[in-house]
Amino acid sequence: MRGPKFQVFGTSNSELRVALFSHVSRLTRHGIVSRRVTDKASPSPDRWLQLGVRALARSDRTTAQIERMLAAKGASLSQVRAAVRRLTSLRYLDDEAFATRWADRRLARMPMGRARLEEELLATGCPEHIVQATLRAIYRKVSERDLAMQVVMMAGRAASAQALGRLARLLSQRGFDEDTIETVMGPLMRERS
Repeated sequence: MRGPKFQVFGTSNSELRVALFSHVSRLTRHGIVSRRVTDKASPSPDRWLQLGVRALARSDRTTAQIERMLAAKGASLSQVRAAVRRLTSLRYLDDEAFATRWADRRLARMPMGRARLEEELLATGCPEHIVQATLRAIYRKVSERDLAMQVVMMAGRAASAQALGRLARLLSQRGFDEDTIETVMGPLMRERS
């Protein structure tokens, strides 16, 4: 079986899903994998590959998520490893690219500090070294202070001491460190005085 004739890196999530879907269709058309994956009698390596490709076509996932999903469907450890190796060689599965795309989307939707983003990335199953590299790259592009200012702007003007306290708690919940919160809240506190 030959690999896909498209470039995965640098593509959007929807482009990746379309490419994965077309690859599944091509595999099905050529009889490499069957359309139905419910056949429990013959758990061939292609069945596990097909399950992985279909899961990735639905949404972006980490290696750990695919491994858990295949194991939950009944694949043995060796079958899981073989499917993950194949998905990686086809460049459908890439934790580094996943972490970067995921962090970019997450920050665009909800600005947050390094601590919160790290916690959420680790929860997706990304390995720690990939999470740390992604955080370094992300926060090189945009500062935590700028992200905290976005949160403040979205929250609106804080006129009372109570509102300032809520804003400080919000920034803390979003994972911003104390120094960043003080830097952002300082002008607001002076403005109120």
